[in-house]
Amino acid sequence: MPGGRIEPAARVTGPQPLSWLAWLCAAATITYVVGAPFWAADYPMMTEFPFHAASSSVFRHYTDPGWHFHEQFAFQMLAVPQVTLYALSAIFMIVLPPIVATKLAAGLLLALLPLGLMVLCWGLRKSALLGLWGLMPVWGVLAHWGMVDFLAALGLFAMALGLALRVVDRPSVKLQGALIAVLVLLFFTQAYRFPFALVMLVVIALVMRGRVESIKGLLIPLVVAGALFVVWWLTRAEMFLPKVQWVWPPAWHRLSDAATYTSDIYIGDEDLEMFRRTGLLLGLTAAVLLAIAVVRLRSWPKGGWVVPAHVIVGVAILISLGLYLTLPMEVGASWYVFPREITAALFLVPALLPNLPRKTWAHLGFVIWTAVGIAPLADFVTDAHREFSTTTVHFREIVRELPKAPKLLYLVYDHQGARARNSPYIHLPAYVQAERGGWLSFHFAQHEGFPFRYRDAADPDAVVPPRTPVRWEWSPQQFQLDQHGRFFDWFLVRRQRSPASLFASDPSIRRVAHFENWWLYHRPRASAGPPSETP
Repeated sequence: MPGGRIEPAARVTGPQPLSWLAWLCAAATITYVVGAPFWAADYPMMTEFPFHAASSSVFRHYTDPGWHFHEQFAFQMLAVPQVTLYALSAIFMIVLPPIVATKLAAGLLLALLPLGLMVLCWGLRKSALLGLWGLMPVWGVLAHWGMVDFLAALGLFAMALGLALRVVDRPSVKLQGALIAVLVLLFFTQAYRFPFALVMLVVIALVMRGRVESIKGLLIPLVVAGALFVVWWLTRAEMFLPKVQWVWPPAWHRLSDAATYTSDIYIGDEDLEMFRRTGLLLGLTAAVLLAIAVVRLRSWPKGGWVVPAHVIVGVAILISLGLYLTLPMEVGASWYVFPREITAALFLVPALLPNLPRKTWAHLGFVIWTAVGIAPLADFVTDAHREFSTTTVHFREIVRELPKAPKLLYLVYDHQGARARNSPYIHLPAYVQAERGGWLSFHFAQHEGFPFRYRDAADPDAVVPPRTPVRWEWSPQQFQLDQHGRFFDWFLVRRQRSPASLFASDPSIRRVAHFENWWLYHRPRASAGPPSETP
């Protein structure tokens, strides 16, 4: 019978308590690997994380007049539906401090990587425990940039593939509902990955047609998701889909740079060595499982269904690999575009592992082996985050001098102090907006591809800061007080030597505090000048 039922080889045999213990150990492993760096540091060593916290506070306190967010921002959540992290954080902020709430939300979204891969392995009629290897990219380069939404979308994408394979294998209303829910969540997590899921659902329908009893189970999820895509297409932000400058012929040399874009996080080579060692353990795991499958000839499900299902996963990997070779580094306001796709491709590779033996002791052994293999990598990252936290002590001291809802201009000249190659200090002052509200000199809201934007300056109720030049946050030397500083009352600078010369043209600006390389200045009068003038 096409599709058929799960073969006996996929059923687990042995003492049930061992199975429960295996799952308990798996849950503990996911919790530790994902949560330890967040727990170790007051501020995670993630470049964009401060703006995740600030943006979450906008969602939480938008109607609170004391935070002054309504004066600045207007939502466009359907046009740019990248809201899962911010909405979830805002909910947690009801009972938790802003940064703690954002860390909790980010941790839950990063946990979607192993959970999504688990669902995909389950959809391939294999043990879901194989998906534990989805923990490897949790703390790679993308996470340290702060691309939590992209990584969460990868997990949801894998989850959608697994559910779709189950829907065509064993159709049910519950599975269809779960698939629809995952697709909707993927849409509101990152719309960029959403079309990939729709394409892969079509691929599953085409490949599995004739191999299963019916592919009609995919029809309703495809219709619902397609309708959502059409609504988004008609309402998307004008600049959200800029022209893509494709690289052709493919940049094959990027294949040799894969380690750089996935695991070269810190200064030095220790991080590369840690990821290489963990990758070798994954390769050894694959070799052992393959040997068991060959010897026992029962580790893979029987029938004509399994090979096409794995081919579908291979297609998804090849699509991401092709994008890695052909996409540019920048697309509109988005940067670091093509490097993301090598992580997307490698993330799905563990789904191709041969199945585990049926015995529950083998499942428990696999979980313990995986935990032992990945834990050193998690410990290494946790130590780096803990060390970074010690370098932010003076920042925490100096921001205590700021009032509620300040008009804050910040300049980061000094990026030294952390192991990370990509500066984790560049957006650190955004934590002020996360915890106290107010205005910032730079904000992602000035880009069209963000779930909220600055209000129109012509609106009489709008109070918005001036737009900043391109790459302003990375080029503080562009700062001119008369051009960029008239709107602001507070000035926070990270610099080795005194920044007094930057404010010399306005004698009313006085230094308030200095802690190590952080300097705080204040203009004790109302800001002057047009609030939204673009320099």
